[in-house]
Amino acid sequence: MVKLKTENLKLRFGKKEILKGITMEIPQNTVVAIIGPSGCGKSTFLRSLNRMNDFIKGVHIEGKVFLDGKNIYDRDVNVFELRKKVGMVFQKPNPFPKSIYENIAYGLRIHGIKDRSVIQQIVEKSLKDANLWEEVKDKLFESAFSLSGGQQQRLCTARALAIEPEVILMDEPASALDPIATNRLEHLIEKLKRNYTIVIVTHNIQQAARISDFTAFLYMGELIEFDRTEIMFTAPKNKKTEEYIMGKFS
Repeated sequence: MVKLKTENLKLRFGKKEILKGITMEIPQNTVVAIIGPSGCGKSTFLRSLNRMNDFIKGVHIEGKVFLDGKNIYDRDVNVFELRKKVGMVFQKPNPFPKSIYENIAYGLRIHGIKDRSVIQQIVEKSLKDANLWEEVKDKLFESAFSLSGGQQQRLCTARALAIEPEVILMDEPASALDPIATNRLEHLIEKLKRNYTIVIVTHNIQQAARISDFTAFLYMGELIEFDRTEIMFTAPKNKKTEEYIMGKFS
């Protein structure tokens, strides 16, 4: 079943064309890795999937992005509700300057949940789902900044999970983490795909090979190839894909 689909998606900043007609289908409950050299449009494409680019002045978007068959760029789409369905974890951990508990509870209250017992249950469940509960259960009311970088990134993941999204977008979530924290995050992603559809931008070719079911290779704003990861990494159909995977350019 297709969860997300883009049709001829184009995006430009002013006169600069960033995305050049990308068409892609993302199946439900899979991990899709977006790879490509710096500046190829990976993060811009990712932010197009929950309209985060709307915040950027001078952006012009053409084409369509479907979530469960509905174009998210239709005028009647509630963007607040869209971003509840399509959560995001950013490149650098960005916890709120609040306690570990409040990092999750605050967002729940914004979304209209006021019952303390319900909030408590969701905070605990979200931290468990993010493989963080055992590490923080005795210090929930300490500052989120007291956590390590890897723990902060899992806290941000828990924060995204708390509002029960259907899709999780991850923009190079391991780029600031050490190998041990990266390994934990990768195990978490593998676990989460049972219940979520995950799209991850990564500059790490080996990481894409390890954790994704499908891989998309972007180059200069164009989708060069999209296929099952095992096919992409063993028998790519495009010469440019092969050269990138082999490390002949970056």
